[in-house]
Amino acid sequence: MRSVFRAVLTWRFALALVVAIVLWVRLTIAQNPEREDIYPTDIPVEVRGLAPTLLIANETGAVRVRISAPEDSWRRLQGSSFRATIDLSQAGPGLQQREVMVECSDPDVRLVSHSPPKVAVRVEETRTVEIPVRVNELGTVPFGFRVVGPPLVTPDRITVSGPASAIEKVTEAFVSVRMEELKSTVERSLKPEPRGASGAVSSVRIEPQAVTVTVQVEQIAGSKVVPVVPVVRGQPSAGHWLSGVVVDPPTVQIVGEPGLLEPLAVLSTQEIDVSGAQGDQVRTVTIVRPAGVSLVRDVPATVRVIVAALPGQQTRDVAVTAVGGTGVVSPLVVTVTLVGSQPQLQRVAIGDVLATVDVAGLVPGTYVLPVVIAPLEGVRIERIDPLTASVTIAVVVEGSPGDGALPGGTR
Repeated sequence: MRSVFRAVLTWRFALALVVAIVLWVRLTIAQNPEREDIYPTDIPVEVRGLAPTLLIANETGAVRVRISAPEDSWRRLQGSSFRATIDLSQAGPGLQQREVMVECSDPDVRLVSHSPPKVAVRVEETRTVEIPVRVNELGTVPFGFRVVGPPLVTPDRITVSGPASAIEKVTEAFVSVRMEELKSTVERSLKPEPRGASGAVSSVRIEPQAVTVTVQVEQIAGSKVVPVVPVVRGQPSAGHWLSGVVVDPPTVQIVGEPGLLEPLAVLSTQEIDVSGAQGDQVRTVTIVRPAGVSLVRDVPATVRVIVAALPGQQTRDVAVTAVGGTGVVSPLVVTVTLVGSQPQLQRVAIGDVLATVDVAGLVPGTYVLPVVIAPLEGVRIERIDPLTASVTIAVVVEGSPGDGALPGGTR
């Protein structure tokens, strides 16, 4: 009876345990459900087992994996949680196709599939050669400088390693130096570029990664820009003055030894003689330069010397004459101020300045009339003093001597 009772208890305990486990599993699945999907990050394919004398000459690529995992695992997963490899331990040179093996560090992750299942790689022997390093000079040094000897490269040879197919193309390495930027000796660390007959060669490694290039540059001639100063001598004609000088080109670039150029502030032209000049003088003259100094553009200078007449003013007493009839004028003389250039004023003779009052058509009587000065070429009438004159026209009496003119006549 006791054995039967014990058996019943055991059976009931086992049943309760199974029911509890089932309930726990269902509850766990409900709270952390399984999800199957493609992992969003591609996994790069790694190579293992490759002999040290061999290498991969192409890209191994990457695979995309489909997994099934609980939501907790999905949240914890990273790209580094996966590893995709191909085994090349038995591979030799040539094209190889191998299956991709994918592993995951999370034991709750089940790998469903991956694509592509296989990858093709080209296996080549590793070769190492030593090649010279040459300097590719881009452009030339600035004017007035020169390169002393060939550029020095240290070390002048480098080691190049890589696939045999790429190494066969490599003949030398180049470093490029822009010469137009150099005005003194420079020392630069540059990375060589392996090259062959068809140009740059990639997929190879170099050692060392950089070489030191030294380019010795010295200055053989200085250069500077200086103004051109015209040299003018002599005096213009009387009544004229030197109002300005214009030179073309106004400046020139000169070259020569730095010691010769340093004290030079200007360059002068040959002398230009303007003695007796009455107008502008245009001359083409040489730019004078010291020995050892040259012009970048060796051209003569064109100099224009501007000669202008001096302004002048004259005051003259001029007799006033009645025109268009007869009459007695008062005052007999007016003061006239003339303005113009001195040469023009000097050419005005005494008789060239005429002052008149117009009495034409007037009946006998006394009048105040404006004094008129006849125009003069190139001369301006600045002032007339007085501006008017009194004119008396007498009655003509028959039989009077002088045809009726008043004694003293007409002035």
